[in-house]
Formats: sequence, structure tokens, C-alpha cells
Amino acid sequence: MKQQFLEDTTGTLKTYVFAFNRKIVPASATLTVYKPGSSDKLIDAEAMTVAADGLLSYALTAAHNDIAGEDYKAVITYVYESESTPYNLFHDVVKSKLVKVITDEDVISELPQLKDKGYTVRGAASGGGVTTIVDTNLKRYEDDYFTGGFATNLTNNETREITDFVSSTGTVTITTATATAAGNKYMLQRSYSKEIQRAFEKIEDNLKRKGKRAHLVLDPYDLREVHIYYSVAEICKGFMKDAEGTFWWEMWKDYERKAENAFNSMSFKYDTTGDGIITGTERNRRAGPIKVRF
Repeated sequence: MKQQFLEDTTGTLKTYVFAFNRKIVPASATLTVYKPGSSDKLIDAEAMTVAADGLLSYALTAAHNDIAGEDYKAVITYVYESESTPYNLFHDVVKSKLVKVITDEDVISELPQLKDKGYTVRGAASGGGVTTIVDTNLKRYEDDYFTGGFATNLTNNETREITDFVSSTGTVTITTATATAAGNKYMLQRSYSKEIQRAFEKIEDNLKRKGKRAHLVLDPYDLREVHIYYSVAEICKGFMKDAEGTFWWEMWKDYERKAENAFNSMSFKYDTTGDGIITGTERNRRAGPIKVRF
């Protein structure tokens, strides 16, 4: 999705670049930003930060974001294997941003069986430290499977947020705690944050297809039911590895249909004029029907 920054606030423009079907790590990169529909430059070929994993970033100031508008053109020129390559990235500066208002608890309350599919994992650590729990038995889970969830060292009686998970080593990275020792009992609780984010992006895409801009929907609670249904559908789709007609396949289809029906019937507060104020005619807008095909 196109990045958005709040008017008169700071923010960080971030992006990866790709080649040969993978993310690459450029040697360097510069950023030039143009005002919407103009050749006037806000930023002129300034250096971007290149992270170890290839993430390019640039800290935007409040002055860069002082005028709300769509399609600020960012030209990123990166150097990879001694070759300089430019590409365009567009972003918006908005008066408000549509935010997520659901959690793991909301999707589990909707479909309690989601707790039965590897939501919590228990084991004994083979090692670790003040920010890690290591267990080679965790290698069966994919990278970032537990990221965003919580780890409890049952021996030390401490719970911390999980910030990373590396499958190849079975290493769970957590916020600082008492050091984990070999033999310590632990419990990991995963998060469905990735699926919730994908569902949120799907709602944004559907609004865009209907000629609506997500940042002009001023009350995120108007989309709450739709977001829950799409999130459950995304989670079930991830679990659905068996043939058609299995439980997770049926739940995926069912919740896609529920989300479609809820989207078609929902009313929301839509700031047509972009002034941040909802009038009577803007109070109960509809996106219009959208058809999901299976």
C-alpha cells in the first residue's frame, strides 16, 4: 500500500528494492521528492539509510509534510553491483490516517478454534540469554511465526514481547528479561498481526476500487466488523493446506463471504471534502457492492 504521513508531523519513508525475485542490499541510495503535480523539489538527491537487510529509509521532517496532498513523487536512485538504478515511489500527506482497531483477542473471540492451531507452544530451552530463548525444536515453524506475540519464561515467571523469530536456529528474540538458561521451561504465544495487517490492506484496496480513499474514512470503528471477518478469513486460508471441504477450507470461504456481505452493507463516515469535519451528508456513506470470486 502507498505510504501515508500525517500533515505537519515527522515520519520515515521506507522501502525495499528487488532484483532476481529477492530483496537486495544496495551499496547506497539517494532520495528526491517532488511536490504533487510539480517539478518543485522538497528533497534533492539526499542520502538514504541502508539497513543490513536492504531496507532503505529517510526521515521526513514536519516541513516536508506541511501540506496535505496525494501523490508526492519520490525518486529513489540506488546503487547495486556498481550500477545506478532509479525508480519511483509515491506517497500521500494526509490530515488523518485510518488505523486498525482489532486485536488477536477479537479474531479468536469470533472463531475460538484459532487457538487450537499452534497459537501457544510450550517447551524447554536449549539455551538463550537476556534477549533470547533458543530451542532447536522450534525449527519446524517458519521465520517470524511468533513475532509480535509473547514469550513467558515459566521458570523465571517473566513474560516479554517477541520481537523476532529465526527458524533456522530456533531463536526467539524478546525484550530484555532475566537470562534464559538451558532447561528453563517456556511458553510462546503467537500473534495474528500479519494476517490482521493483510486484511486491513484488503479493505483499503476494496475502498480504492470503489473510488474511496481510506484516509477519508474518519471512524475506524465503522470498519471493525469487516476487518474481523477478513482477518479470520486470512488466518484460515493460511491453515488451509488440505483438500477442498476440510474445516479450514470451509471457514476460509465462509468468512470471505461474511466479509463481502459486511463490506457491501456497511455505512461509514466519509470526509468527502477532506476538511476533517463530518456533515450530515457525509455521515452514512456506502462503498458499494464488491464481489469476491472463489
